[in-house]
Amino acid sequence: MIKRLFLSYASDDKDLARDLERSLKAHKLPVWRDEHSISPGAKWFDDIEDGIRDSRGVVVLVTEASRRSEWVTYEYSLARGAGIPVIAILVEGTAIPTPLRSFHAVKHENPDKVAEKIKKALRDQSRAIGRDRASSAPVLMAKFQEENGDPIRATKGKTPELCMEMWLEQVPKETKSVAFEIPDDGIGDNKWIAKRASTRPTARERAFLCDDIQLYGDVEVWASGIGKGPGKWSGSWRLYEALMHYYRSRSYSPGVRAALKQIRLN
Repeated sequence: MIKRLFLSYASDDKDLARDLERSLKAHKLPVWRDEHSISPGAKWFDDIEDGIRDSRGVVVLVTEASRRSEWVTYEYSLARGAGIPVIAILVEGTAIPTPLRSFHAVKHENPDKVAEKIKKALRDQSRAIGRDRASSAPVLMAKFQEENGDPIRATKGKTPELCMEMWLEQVPKETKSVAFEIPDDGIGDNKWIAKRASTRPTARERAFLCDDIQLYGDVEVWASGIGKGPGKWSGSWRLYEALMHYYRSRSYSPGVRAALKQIRLN
């Protein structure tokens, strides 16, 4: 089966999304769009995630509405973390969000011209992602701090804050420090810098470990490498995706399973 393009957009932009979908299909580019790709009675979140993971690329319609959309941000962040090409379609007068600046951007104009540019950008970015994978780009990892196999709760209640640690793997040796940010005004101390030890760092120090994080939902995490040449880079990940990078290949307790579900749904 031919993989489809996942079309990410805000609900206010349905008409623009439909026009773009028609043009993409006319250029033999099948499209996954929530309006007709989610089955009745299906778990909406799971279908969205499966649609992204099974796609050949994510096309983001960038408007003022989508810039404010947490779901659009989640969708392109998940694609980036999964190594899936992302192409931003810029509607006139809209500034591109910071996390999308490292992706291909195409100006919104005649839908047919846009479709042709998406085909080219998809080819180019697929090759670039292949090169990035070969050079081992940084990957954010996260795990819960556990006691007897169950995540440690920092607060009480139905949706408690959970204690966890985050770290980066595959960081270039030229990176001297990493600036982290969680772009959520509701989180205190949401910006910090982790430095690499100057002499004979341990494996944990090389990974830029942050081991006192307390969060309750699926926030976005930004990181920027500070250094020269390959040591200077930037990336963004969703917390749930970072947790799954760690837990996907491991067996875990019912308590961890419940905590993962809480993060994913909040």
